[in-house]
Amino acid sequence: MKKYFNTKIILVLILVLLFLQGCKVSQVNLGETDLELPVAFDANNADSTISVATMHWEEFFEDEILKKLIRIALENNQDNLKTLEKIRVARANYRVAKVGWMPELNGLAGASTRRFGEFTMDGVGNTDSNLSPTVPEDKKIPDPYRDFVIGAGFNWEIDVWGKYKNMKKAASARYLASEEMANHIKTWLIAEVALGYYNLIGLDEEIRILEENIKLQESALTLSKDLKISGKENQLAVDQFEALLLNSKSLFVERQRDLRSAELFLTSLLGVYQLEHERVSLDDALDTPELVKIGLPAAMLVYRPDIRIAERELIASRADVNAARASFFPSINLFGMSGFNAFDFGKLFFNPASTVYQLGAGLSAPIFNRNQIKMAFESSNAFQQIAWLEYEQTVFKSYLEVLDLVNQFEAYQLQVQLKSFEVEVQKRSVDNSNIMFTVGYANYLEVLNAQSRALFAEIELVELKIEKLQTNVKLYKALGGGWI
Repeated sequence: MKKYFNTKIILVLILVLLFLQGCKVSQVNLGETDLELPVAFDANNADSTISVATMHWEEFFEDEILKKLIRIALENNQDNLKTLEKIRVARANYRVAKVGWMPELNGLAGASTRRFGEFTMDGVGNTDSNLSPTVPEDKKIPDPYRDFVIGAGFNWEIDVWGKYKNMKKAASARYLASEEMANHIKTWLIAEVALGYYNLIGLDEEIRILEENIKLQESALTLSKDLKISGKENQLAVDQFEALLLNSKSLFVERQRDLRSAELFLTSLLGVYQLEHERVSLDDALDTPELVKIGLPAAMLVYRPDIRIAERELIASRADVNAARASFFPSINLFGMSGFNAFDFGKLFFNPASTVYQLGAGLSAPIFNRNQIKMAFESSNAFQQIAWLEYEQTVFKSYLEVLDLVNQFEAYQLQVQLKSFEVEVQKRSVDNSNIMFTVGYANYLEVLNAQSRALFAEIELVELKIEKLQTNVKLYKALGGGWI
């Protein structure tokens, strides 16, 4: 007897030790949380406290045709619509996690029949019970045995360690991140539509320039033919003028091809099959672009959707770590059921003798599966570190992106000014070379050089103006898109 008692004590001690070992948890590695940003983007903007990030896109863009296109894209673009559906998924997941800590309540209803073998414990026991004189006739066990049950049961894991609370927090953060993703997609879509729109305007202007130069080159070709007839020029001059004209016509066809491709690309962004691509002239589009007020670097943390997405994911990953950490602790469960149970369906309802209930509580802790839980915890901890690094990287890249775009915009402004002066000089040289060629003071090579340089200078000027317009749009996108 003493030996048996000692064995029981040893078994209890082993179970207690295993239980305590299962409750041992690892530490949460939270990492650094201070991200130091420069006070200002540069000295020229150090005092700027107003950012274009606070402006809605309808305020930022003044072109009514462009606004109309953006509205169509926001209503029909498939990428934008898919993102809105993903918000619904995230909202549903949040609602599931929101009620995760509540008791699980299930209805019970069932019926079965079973015949026990005569050489089984149940079979012998049922036969013996039926032979007992204390068992009334209506309580004798039928053969085969029938079982009817109806009622309700519940199971409730009490959230002592905050596991479900952290799961709810993670789901909430990811739901908010999905809303920020919607803003991020909208900003991308608005910027892409604006970039495509300005690309069309630039191609329109280049085609107009090519048409004018083709007419000028046709006149020069006609003049060279007349001079050849009069003996003042030779066939080489005629061939060179004709080659330049053919090259310009080839460029004209290329720009028309690019224009059609650009229209189709813009159509794909808008999400509609048929649309007249109206647009203003390049001069009208250039009425507005000046360097936008970029504000302070810290404003990016508030206004940029991609930074806010990374921040929400960081919050969710920390909640995931805490939820995984709670799995090391013992869980406390309350369970029970109540209802009616009988082997005679006629006695199932409204009979106090058929009433059954169960109430209980349980305590469980991981022992042999602790390594599995530990690996899940380590995985969550690693994902948290990844989320932190992604957040830091997003902020860092965003800061550099704004700096780069500011530098580009200022450079384009200066380039446009210089190229405009060059275009004026080149046009003047074309006029002078034509006059001098007519009276014999310039040869055909000088005229050809003047015409080709003037043409490419004008096209380069158009491209610089479009780059300036598009950089303004990219700055709008880089500063958050106005979703506050």
